[in-house]
Amino acid sequence: MNNKLKIGIIGLGRIGQVHLAALKTLKDVDVVAVSDISPDLIKKTVEEYQIPNFYTDYRLLLHQKDIDAVWICSPTTYHFTQVKEALDNNKFVFCEKPLDAELSKIETLINSYSDLSLRLMVGFNRRFDPDFATVKNRLQEIGKPVIIKITSRDPFPPSAEYSRQSGGIYNDMSIHDLDMARFISGSEVEEVIAIGSKNYTEDIDTTLITLKFKNGIICNIDNSRKASYGYDQRLEVLGHDGMISAENKKITNVQFFSDSNIQSSVLEPFFLERYKQSYIEEAKEFITAIKEKKEFPSTANDALQASILAHACGQSLEKKQMIFL
Repeated sequence: MNNKLKIGIIGLGRIGQVHLAALKTLKDVDVVAVSDISPDLIKKTVEEYQIPNFYTDYRLLLHQKDIDAVWICSPTTYHFTQVKEALDNNKFVFCEKPLDAELSKIETLINSYSDLSLRLMVGFNRRFDPDFATVKNRLQEIGKPVIIKITSRDPFPPSAEYSRQSGGIYNDMSIHDLDMARFISGSEVEEVIAIGSKNYTEDIDTTLITLKFKNGIICNIDNSRKASYGYDQRLEVLGHDGMISAENKKITNVQFFSDSNIQSSVLEPFFLERYKQSYIEEAKEFITAIKEKKEFPSTANDALQASILAHACGQSLEKKQMIFL
């Protein structure tokens, strides 16, 4: 492998464009190929980013011998097959969450490759958000954590088509927060309870989740598909000796005070803006792990555990009872 990591991207939809933009900020990578089923999207992308190789058949990208690593940003239904084919073509692989909607397929991947943690990284970008990472790194300053509170609310509900293809709120939205809860707690969940309602879509779009971890930490997660005031992303941890929190990011930090009111900027509009830096940091960690030949910081097992929790949330909602893991 040369000094620059040569990368191919499969899937040029919204999340594929986010990852492509992040990768293009890095000096030690070279995006040499892209693939998508839409010729128009391919044409627009390769012209904008000056990418030399492009395919409507992703298999041709996987067979391009000079590609070191593949970014899989296609819809979830393709993840399992494309990850396996990329691994079998001797590529390092980055795959967006979830690895698959079926737990058994994720387990199959884990059981099929003994060195998978050195070859596959799963996209849980919020772990790499500078504010959330700081919370994780400074936990020891608040003593033993006892309560984690996570708020994640989208500014507007998804389209009906997106809702049908998303796999539901727990697999699509809550899974990020379930992973964050594991990441912050450093433990595994033993009890799950979830309640939810339909307010804006034909699917569950508002939910509260409570997790109890094996180390005694309790976590509350608050998700909504609509928050009219903007993209609401907060994290708080209460410990024996204090509390640490990461508050919302605003468009500006300017505030205005008068004798009758206080004015503040609105929140960042959506994840593209709020988590822009996290996608860059995530890509950096991927590259560092390859160069240093170390385990990726978010693995297939992390993906499995988050999917197990998402599945348990669905079960709890359906059965109206606590789920024990």
